[in-house]
Amino acid sequence: MTQHIDRVQKQKEKLEQERLDNSIKFIEVRFEEGKWTTETTGYNSGRVVIKYNDKRKKEKVEYEI
Repeated sequence: MTQHIDRVQKQKEKLEQERLDNSIKFIEVRFEEGKWTTETTGYNSGRVVIKYNDKRKKEKVEYEI
């Protein structure tokens, strides 16, 4: 059983990181002329996702360090 301790520990760390990635810290929506232009979502892991209402712009993902 001791040979599996490393695998169990890695899985626990992976699950903890996944939990942080899925828990939202803040949501910010910006409006111009009555329509939303950007939606910024921050996660507890430090990841920030910026979505644009303009479909021509791609979604941005940034990581805070």
